[in-house]
Amino acid sequence: AWDIGQAHARLVRRVGLLSTLDAGVELYATSWDSPGFLNDSLFRLHDYGVVANATDGGVKRRAQERVSYRTLLGSALWRSTFYATQGRWQLFLTIPPEPGSGEGTGSQTEEEDRRYGFGATSALTWAMGRGEVTAGVEGRWDHSDYGNWLTTARQRDSAQAVVAARQGSAAVFVQASLDVTQHLRASAGARLAAQDTRSAPAAGAAASGAHTVLVPKFGLLYHIPDFGAVYANVSRGFRQTDGVVRDPTLPFITEWAYEAGVKLDTRTVSGSAALFRVEVSDEQTFDPIRLRSTSGGASRRQGLELDLTVRPATGVTLAADWTVNDARYRHLVTETDTLDGARVYNTARYVGTVGVTVAPRDGWRVGASVNVVGPYSPFDAPGVELPAYALVQLSGGVRVWKGGELLVGIRNALDRAYPELRAGAYVSPGQPRTVYATLRVTP
Repeated sequence: AWDIGQAHARLVRRVGLLSTLDAGVELYATSWDSPGFLNDSLFRLHDYGVVANATDGGVKRRAQERVSYRTLLGSALWRSTFYATQGRWQLFLTIPPEPGSGEGTGSQTEEEDRRYGFGATSALTWAMGRGEVTAGVEGRWDHSDYGNWLTTARQRDSAQAVVAARQGSAAVFVQASLDVTQHLRASAGARLAAQDTRSAPAAGAAASGAHTVLVPKFGLLYHIPDFGAVYANVSRGFRQTDGVVRDPTLPFITEWAYEAGVKLDTRTVSGSAALFRVEVSDEQTFDPIRLRSTSGGASRRQGLELDLTVRPATGVTLAADWTVNDARYRHLVTETDTLDGARVYNTARYVGTVGVTVAPRDGWRVGASVNVVGPYSPFDAPGVELPAYALVQLSGGVRVWKGGELLVGIRNALDRAYPELRAGAYVSPGQPRTVYATLRVTP
């Protein structure tokens, strides 16, 4: 059972002739009963009523407040944003012992993370005759109180980890684009980021770690009149490693991404086709059920992306997208396996969507789509591949008054049983047939 609520408010005001102030608040809350992890035999029998522990469940709360300011300074645009965040995440989870698999302690565990933070970003963009240049800075500071306990019916028995951590980060960035010729555009940029994390466990010595990373990017696009364009991009990216709140010395996960493709854009047809390759360093795999991670590996993802939209008649749109992805660990050693050459966990060989939308001009629309997920290896099961599956989605909308629209839909209309998540011998079933309705009001 789920209980989800969200709300947001936004205020935009012009300040003088050349400046704009934009402020907003976003709130999100959800709670749920037992996560519903089943062993594989129960999942195959569609026996979803089994609950390992009726006191399992969790809550998530998140809030963000922001203020943005934009102003023109001659031929330059200056924009700045200041924001604050608050959040709480709590989960009670029981994993029953699974004979012969080594999974599950039979004890309930509690994880809780309470955090708050502040941040700001500011950038200046100069417009030039044949291009533009943007330079900026940003910074962020966060505090987190994290705990992990063994519990009984949500009563804490003993602590496995209690940590207070703070993290500061800062970055400078610059990017530019230039029309080399009438049809050829080049873009380039770079970002230098630094991060410092300090972790203070309730028992044990404090630890800290500081890291820096430089991420450049470069791209070329050649426009072909009455057809579209061809392009090529090279970039480096990074993200923070999971678990840094307990081990600040964990390095960034970095990747080099390469992409080349063609774009089609005509009056009735638009689409793209691209070849891609992503080389990941300091790869991390994370078991979302046992909440264990392994870091320090490397992987490669490469394949083909296709996207096509056709408008054969007024108000009718046919759309399809398809991605073929050969994702393999180049090197990664976990507690139990050496994954060199194995498929990256939870990454399907292919995914795709095919859909049609009919939207006449008299205020209503209907749509249908099919989502396809190809075979993939579940977490902690090298060499195992789950079969492909497809889900049918239906949707519709009607204008009920000026500025008001009622949206209705059915997710998983055929009530297909599928695993939302699988790790080892445990499965979290996917969403069954679900009917939803939304009232959208635009002042």
